[in-house]
Amino acid sequence: MLYQNLANDLLANIEQGLYRPGERLPSVRQLARQRGVSVSTVVSAYQHLETTGQVTAREKSGIYVAIPAQRQIEAPEPSRGSQPTQLQMSDTIARVFAQNRYPDRMHFDLAVPAPSFQPAAQLKAAANRVVRHHFNDSLTLYPSPGDGELRRLIAQRMLACGCQVDAQEIVITNGCQEALLISLQALTQPGDVVAVETPCYYGFLQALESLGLTVVSIATDPVTGMDVQALADDLQRWPIRVCLCSPSYSNPTGACMTEAAKQQLVDLAHRHDFHLIEDDIFGELAHGEDHLKSQQDAFRREQEQRPRPLRAFDRHGRVIYCSSFSKSLSPGLRLGWVAAGEHRLRVMERQRASTTGTSTLPQLQVRDYLKSGHFDKHLSRVRRQYRINIELALSVVAEAFPEGTHATQPQGGFVLWISLPKSAPDALTLLDRAQPEGVCFVPGQVFGLQGLESCLRISVAQPWTEELEGALRILGRLAGDLS
Repeated sequence: MLYQNLANDLLANIEQGLYRPGERLPSVRQLARQRGVSVSTVVSAYQHLETTGQVTAREKSGIYVAIPAQRQIEAPEPSRGSQPTQLQMSDTIARVFAQNRYPDRMHFDLAVPAPSFQPAAQLKAAANRVVRHHFNDSLTLYPSPGDGELRRLIAQRMLACGCQVDAQEIVITNGCQEALLISLQALTQPGDVVAVETPCYYGFLQALESLGLTVVSIATDPVTGMDVQALADDLQRWPIRVCLCSPSYSNPTGACMTEAAKQQLVDLAHRHDFHLIEDDIFGELAHGEDHLKSQQDAFRREQEQRPRPLRAFDRHGRVIYCSSFSKSLSPGLRLGWVAAGEHRLRVMERQRASTTGTSTLPQLQVRDYLKSGHFDKHLSRVRRQYRINIELALSVVAEAFPEGTHATQPQGGFVLWISLPKSAPDALTLLDRAQPEGVCFVPGQVFGLQGLESCLRISVAQPWTEELEGALRILGRLAGDLS
C-alpha cells in the first residue's frame, strides 16, 4: 500500500541517521508536497510509525523521531541532613571551575542556555529600539530599586503564576545571585543559622560562607524536593532564622515540590517565625503538558503547567522571592529581581551599599522585549527543546553508564543529577580523568556538605549534536572503566 511504502522510506531515513532521535519530522502537508502524495497517505504513514514506536506525536508541536527505549533508571536516594556547620567550600568550588574553563572542551558544567537557545534577534531588536528612541535614558543612573515600568511588567508576570506582588516591592538586581545575597543580608547577622536543601546550588553555599552564616542542610528528595517534616524536626533543635530553597526545578536535581508541600512549608515558616528566601530561577522552564499527557499520577499532572512559587501560598509575608532572566532568557543580561515585601527598604539599603543599582541599558532592553510579547513564544520553544535534550541525555546515560547508575528525570529546567554506583570513582576523580578527554561537568561535592561524592550534575542547555552525545558516552565509559 502507498502509505506503507512511505512509512518504510521514512523508517529507512531514520535508521540511516537522516532524522535523529528527538528531531522533528516534516509536517503532514510539507511531506505530502515533497512526496507528491495525499495528506491522508502521510497521516496513515505517520500513524503506522507511531503504532510501531518509531515516532511520537506531540500535541500542537508535530511529529518527532522517537527516543530509543532505555533501561529503567531510578532516581537517586533522598539525601540526609546535617548539623549546623560553618562552611569552608570556596576553595573546592574555585578549584573545580578553574579546571573547567577551557573553550575547547565539551561543557556539561555550564548551567546557562547556549546562544542558540536565546532569542538573539529579538533581544537585538529591542536593544536597537532603545538606542534609537531612549538612548539618553540609557545613560541615566537608575538607582535601586530600578526602572518602574520594568518592575510593573515583572509584577504582571508574577501575578500570572499566582503571586500577588506590588510592583513597589520589587527591586531589580544584578542577577539572581545578588538578589539572594542582599536578601540574606537583610534578614541575618553573622552566626545565624540558615537551612538549605542538600544538594543545593553551590552559589547558595558561597553566599552563606561569605556572610559568616551557619548552615544546616535538610534532607531532600531528588524528585519532590525538601522534606518539610525533616525541617520541622530541625526547628526543634536549632534556631533557624532563614530557609533558603529552590522549590521549583531546583539546581542541581531538578526536584519540584508538590503544591501541598509548598503550602506546608509556608505554614511552617509562619508558625515558627522564620523566613523563606525562594530561588525561582528555573520556574519558567516547565517542560509542558504534551510531555506528560500519558502520565496518570497526580504529582506529574500537577507539573503540567508552570509551578506556582512559594510566594503564591504566602499570606503572612514570610516569603522573599528571588529570580532572574538568566536561565529563561539570557545570562549576559545579568538582570534579576527580588520581591521583598516589607523588607524592601532593607534590601535596597544592602544593594546601595554594594552596587548602588543595576545597569540601565539592560533594564530598558528587557522592558522593551517584554512589551513585544515574544517572551512566551520563546519559552514555548526552549521548553520543548530542553525536554527533548533531557530525554536524549537519559537515553545515553541508560546505555553508556555503568549498571547501578541513578539519574533524576526532571519535569523542568535543563540539568540532570546523576548518582554513580558504589563501585565507581568519586566525582572529583572522574573529573580529573574526563578533562583530558575534553569533557567537563560539575562534581557533587560542591553542592553540599557531605554524602555527594558519587554524584555529578550535567547541563544540556545546548544543541544536541553527535559531538555532545559522544562526550556524554565518553563520560559513561570512564565511569565504567574506573569502577
